[in-house]
Amino acid sequence: MSGRRVRQPSVRPGSPRWSQTPADIDDGEGVYAPSRLDPLVRSASPVIGGPAGRRLASAGGFWRAGTVLVVLSAVVFGLGIVQKQHCRANGWSSPDQFWHACYSDIPVVYASSGLGGADRLGLSASLGPAGGLGQSPLAGLMMWVTSGLIDGDAAGANRSFFDLTALLLAAFLAVAVAATAFTLGRRGWDASHLALSPVIVTAGLISYQLLAVALVAIALFALSRSRALAGGILLGLGIAAAPQVAVIGLVVAVLALWRSHSYDPESELDSDEAVIEAGRDPRALAGVSFAGSAVITWLVVRVLLLPGATGELGTAWDSWRHGSPGYGSLWLVPQLLGASEPDPASSWGGRAAQLFFGWLFSADALSGTATSALVAIAMIAAAALLLRLTVARVAPLAPIRTARTEDDDQTATGPRSSTPSSTMADWVVRRVAPTSLAALAFLLVISKSLPAQASLLLLPLIALTGLRWRDHLIWAGTEAVYFVGIWLYIAAETTSNRGLPAQFYLIMLLARLAGITWVGIQGILVYRGSQAVDETFRDQAVPTGSIGIEEISSPGLDEGTLRGDREAGTPHSLG
Repeated sequence: MSGRRVRQPSVRPGSPRWSQTPADIDDGEGVYAPSRLDPLVRSASPVIGGPAGRRLASAGGFWRAGTVLVVLSAVVFGLGIVQKQHCRANGWSSPDQFWHACYSDIPVVYASSGLGGADRLGLSASLGPAGGLGQSPLAGLMMWVTSGLIDGDAAGANRSFFDLTALLLAAFLAVAVAATAFTLGRRGWDASHLALSPVIVTAGLISYQLLAVALVAIALFALSRSRALAGGILLGLGIAAAPQVAVIGLVVAVLALWRSHSYDPESELDSDEAVIEAGRDPRALAGVSFAGSAVITWLVVRVLLLPGATGELGTAWDSWRHGSPGYGSLWLVPQLLGASEPDPASSWGGRAAQLFFGWLFSADALSGTATSALVAIAMIAAAALLLRLTVARVAPLAPIRTARTEDDDQTATGPRSSTPSSTMADWVVRRVAPTSLAALAFLLVISKSLPAQASLLLLPLIALTGLRWRDHLIWAGTEAVYFVGIWLYIAAETTSNRGLPAQFYLIMLLARLAGITWVGIQGILVYRGSQAVDETFRDQAVPTGSIGIEEISSPGLDEGTLRGDREAGTPHSLG
């Protein structure tokens, strides 16, 4: 099986060149094969024998996408354990754990909070401000329960706690991969964005973020199967594990309430006349139920686990409002600029930098209150921009174009038709996931603190959105560079002559923020392309029994690749 290089078609100005525009016809038997359809995977496929053939049959049994990816996710997670092996063998001590980039909250917090001692605090006290865990409620619960299974007085208790937690996190990752593959259906191989991501290796064992990843993946799976209440409960638990994912519930609520009437499938997708005033779209009711139950579940978990009648909400608010910018935050830039001021006497370059950009280096570090105000303003601006670029351009509840299948009542030689789909699964994959990806990415960029492990939350949304691997690896590359830089920068606080200077850390921080922003932009493009219809091929005949690529392929695929590899190998123009 050979992997031919496919020439990309030339595109006239104004043509739908972006990767989120899917092609209309699949040459195969309805099987989504990334090695044939994703340009980067196709280029790398000769290593394993070349791209999949057009007549590849659907895999069954063990070789289904979900099963294979669960096994591969264990391998990738195992590489993360290997990456932490130095600290696992020699202990987590400063600054050694930073020099070897093997720091993890899991054993460090276990030792510092006294969970391994005979006099460890109760659950509520441990999760409270005096407990010293510093974790979200559900992550703290997991840590407290797991610590009860370890003999804290035994030698190597820290390593035993780390190993047991690693097994649990590996299980959470496997569940997340399986849930994502089930949600995607025929596109199950797109779950590889979660199972095989390099970010799992670098950040998977820093903290308990994979717990939230698993809960988000299962919540969206439940929503795609019209189990909105169960999905909302799971999302509420996810918020209790990682508060940032609350933006997913907000996105679902906005998409559900924006022009939340039922649409006429026979009308134009963008037409206001498509609104039927008689009733509400069932997706709108499900979305509201999903978001509402998530909020209620989160509040109940806080009240049950944390001390006080309000679940320490007031304490959490005050801590956030007065807290200074943390590592990875955009709002740490002024402080880093002040620490990066060049010495004018050292070189001509230093004199020039001081002369033209001295005002930048004179910026003071932002206070906690000022940062909170800037974050609030940035959130409002980002929300307005996201609404303008997504739901204001493409109605969230409008039917989604999917190509005709063999079950349609038209003949195979007749004009090509598209079937408007308004199923919950299509809505979750093509509307909810891309918008949530963009919203979460922008939220992370403007947050007051952005630890290395926070980026894991993007992975299930990247998989559901179906970004190209090129875009994924661009972002993952910035994450890997930052992962190394942050530990060297922290180590510089103890050994300045060996650590990373502030100016280099600033560059890595900005590169990482740019990578996250890039992913968010791709989410917007996928959302806006979910309703695009290529008029050029409206009258093209569909072969008997063909399956629309819009039904089985990633929205992030390049149309040139999908349409270019024909029998004669001649690419088709999109113009």
